[in-house]
Amino acid sequence: MTPIGNDRGPLGHVKVLDLSRLLPGAFCTLLLADLGADVLKIEAPGSGDGIRTMVPPGQFNAAHVALNRGKRSIVLDLRNPGAPGVLSRLVRGADVVIESHKPGQLDQLGLGYEAMRPVNPRIVWCSITGFGDFGPNADHPGHDITFLGYGGLLAALAGGPTTPPAAPLSLAVTGMAAAAGVAAALTEVTFTGTGRRLDANMVDTSMWVLSEDIARAATAPGPGWGTFAARNVYSCADGREVTVASTEPRTWTRLCEALGTPELAGHRLGVDDDQPVMALLAQVFATKPAADWLSDPGLAGGVGPVNQVADLLDDPQVLGRRSLVPLPDSGTRVLASPIRFDRATGDEASHGLTDPPELGAHTDEALEAAGFSPEEIAGLRADQVLG
Repeated sequence: MTPIGNDRGPLGHVKVLDLSRLLPGAFCTLLLADLGADVLKIEAPGSGDGIRTMVPPGQFNAAHVALNRGKRSIVLDLRNPGAPGVLSRLVRGADVVIESHKPGQLDQLGLGYEAMRPVNPRIVWCSITGFGDFGPNADHPGHDITFLGYGGLLAALAGGPTTPPAAPLSLAVTGMAAAAGVAAALTEVTFTGTGRRLDANMVDTSMWVLSEDIARAATAPGPGWGTFAARNVYSCADGREVTVASTEPRTWTRLCEALGTPELAGHRLGVDDDQPVMALLAQVFATKPAADWLSDPGLAGGVGPVNQVADLLDDPQVLGRRSLVPLPDSGTRVLASPIRFDRATGDEASHGLTDPPELGAHTDEALEAAGFSPEEIAGLRADQVLG
């Protein structure tokens, strides 16, 4: 397989086979692609990765464009008896395999880690699951809200009446955790010459976000972060909201001066009665539009905006870091990699800036690079191994 990423990327030498389906694996391999890895999606004939069909045909598929950019695509019917022979030859030339099947499912098909490890002992194999690859719930299905709820993060985020978040948080965090695990395992391979199988699952990562809360609950139950006067969201005169995070004495004093309430500067955060102060701040913030408070005291006084997604498209901070990058063929703007080396801008840090692949667009190319002859490829098609 020929890498398509920019050689400047720290993972520019890494080849990844992506057998995952839907968002967790897509987040993981997107991050790897932006770090320079050559990501080859192995997709089912006909419909491909489920992300491709998340919206009706003809509509803009934001998830597909945002998460599958910078990758290549091969079609392979994993249920065909000929699939293990094909996958084993692809694994031989790969460094990483990412998969998100039900625990044991690939093993039943002769496509799991134990079957493929002898082919390439250096392979790093990452399984992304809902509840993990063992435990009482390992075989149970679920979706983002299932795992957020089970892991305690949904209740913690809500802080009151529980409602589903508007973004798939557990899926994205698990994808990042999986990518970190892969990077660690790749480092280990350079010293040991032997790969690893690792598991990243949505429940464990949801709980991991709550590390402090769980340690507190297990040892000395008490209040956590919560809401108080200096850490709150306030409504302004124009109906917009601002965040206040002025928990240090310096920023709290700056905030009180800007609000015209210098007498509150002596309020002992977390010690004195907070409710009257919170009520007074709510009254003061409601006297001016959000833009005024964002100007003075602004971030220096701990006041920030509650942005909607559309607000980010022309935000000076976002534009200044070139965190929105147009794809070369379609011109569609996508979010750049959040990981930047050496003060790189978003376009410089993102090595996966090609439009998402057409289903199976790189099948012949990838198979030829794995040593398949044109006659073998034709035979695989005749046997419907390639759909």
